[in-house]
Formats: sequence, structure tokens, C-alpha cells
Amino acid sequence: MMWIIIPLLMNLFIETSVSLTVLVPGDPIVAPVGSTVILPCWISPAESAEALEIRWYRHDQFNNTVLLYNHGKIQDVQEESYRNRSSLTLRSDQSGGLKDGDVSLRLEKLTLQDEGSFHCYVSGESAYGKEEVVLKIKGLGSTPVLIPKLLDDGRVNISCRSSGWYPEPNIKWTSADGRVLHPGGSSHSLGTDKMFSVHSWMAISHSDAHLVSCSMSLRTGELQESRIDVQAIISSDSSGPWKALFLTFLICALLGLVGLILYKYRDKLTGTIWQNDFIIKISNLIYPKSCHFMIF
Repeated sequence: MMWIIIPLLMNLFIETSVSLTVLVPGDPIVAPVGSTVILPCWISPAESAEALEIRWYRHDQFNNTVLLYNHGKIQDVQEESYRNRSSLTLRSDQSGGLKDGDVSLRLEKLTLQDEGSFHCYVSGESAYGKEEVVLKIKGLGSTPVLIPKLLDDGRVNISCRSSGWYPEPNIKWTSADGRVLHPGGSSHSLGTDKMFSVHSWMAISHSDAHLVSCSMSLRTGELQESRIDVQAIISSDSSGPWKALFLTFLICALLGLVGLILYKYRDKLTGTIWQNDFIIKISNLIYPKSCHFMIF
């Protein structure tokens, strides 16, 4: 008879000791690097948690607490990396706080090391409950910088760079009409801050697309995008400035030659001082200041 009673008593004790129901969101909480986040956790049905023990910890390290509330106040036993960053808070504006069983955790100045699971543990004299909240960290990188380079075959090689991403972003090249373009290559690197820097490039001609955009995005939908006008780059042929410089040099040379002739034969052209002055003035008029580097 005793062998039946003992298991029944043990089951009754276990059921009584775990009768406290703790609830958390079903989906992971996503927050940006450097921001403040709330990890919701509450008792159901609602009851006061002011006299209970509330313990937040990570990775099954029960005694290495993110936050410990006991005997009516927060205890100074937090893991060092969470000192002055963790506190109890309201999960919503409608929450009644501890008196209604809201034991949500507030974390400030998020880092990549905060990503992962957090355990919400609540216990009283004869009951306890715990649940796990998953926190995911994201980093929205900088606006891509596009650098074009005109190739010998008339195409333009476009380089697209951006940094400060976490996790590694998706890269997409598109034309103005929405067509997906295929890059020549892509690479990424991980910095000392554990954030990703991304580089992608492609060679494109005017016939391929007029406007080209390079975008980088996270799985959560946030993106950064930049565009460039391929036609404008190809139209401004790199030889254009040299042609203009050569034409300017040619005009200055011709004007310089005319000025030299007038100066050399000025005595033969005139015999009076005012006539000499007149010729010099005429020379100055046809010999512009922009060509003064050729003064004889």
C-alpha cells in the first residue's frame, strides 16, 4: 500500500511546486545594436510579485544573474557586463508592474554579446515557474558608397561598399526598371567590433541599364540603397578634359605667336611712342590673361 501512496504524494508535491505559470512572447525579440529593449515576462493569472524572487539569467547559469530581485529589492549580484544596464520595467503602458505580476526585464546599450536566450525565473515559498526569451541583435549598416571607374572597353566598373552590418546583409543590384543584375563578385569582412563590412562590384554598359542601384538589406526588411547614372558616366568620356586642355593650349600658342611678332617688329610698324602704346594695347586685347603662362 505504501508503494502506491508515496508516488502519489511525490506527484502532488511536484505539481504544487511548479503551479506558478510564467508567460513570455512566442517569437524572438529583435533590437538594434546600442538600443534599449524590453524582454516581456509575466505571471498568469495576474498576482503580485512584490514578495517573490525574480531571477533573470542566461545560458542555464542560474547563479550568474543578469538581474536578481528578492526580499522586495534588486540585489547587487549581477553579472559584471550587465551592471547599470538591467532593470525591471513595465512590458506595456497598461501594465500594473510588480503588483500585477509583470516581471519584464529592461536592457540598455545592447551589444552583439547580448544576443541569445534569457531565462525568466519566478519563485515563491511553494511554487516556481520559468520561461525563455530569445533576443536577436541587428545592425543596420551605412548607406552604400558607389565608386565608378570607366574601363577601356567602354563599360563602367561600379564598386559598392558599406559597413556596420549585423548579421551579414543580402546584396542586390537592380536596374531602374526593376531587373535584377548579376554582380561580378562580392566579399565581406568581420571587424574587431564583430560587425560586417561588405564590398560588391560589377561591370556594366549603357545597353545593360541606364540607372543602377546597389542595395543591402537584413532579413527583417531594413535596407540601405544607393543609385548611380551609368549613361552620365559613359557620356563624360575621360578624354574630354584633355581635349579641352589641348584646344586651350593651341589657342594660347597662336595668340602668343601673334604677340611675339607684334613686339619684334613694333619699331618697323610705328615710329612714335603713342603708336607703340597703341600696338601694345592691341596685343594685350588679343592675348588673354588666361594664357599668361606663355609670356615671352
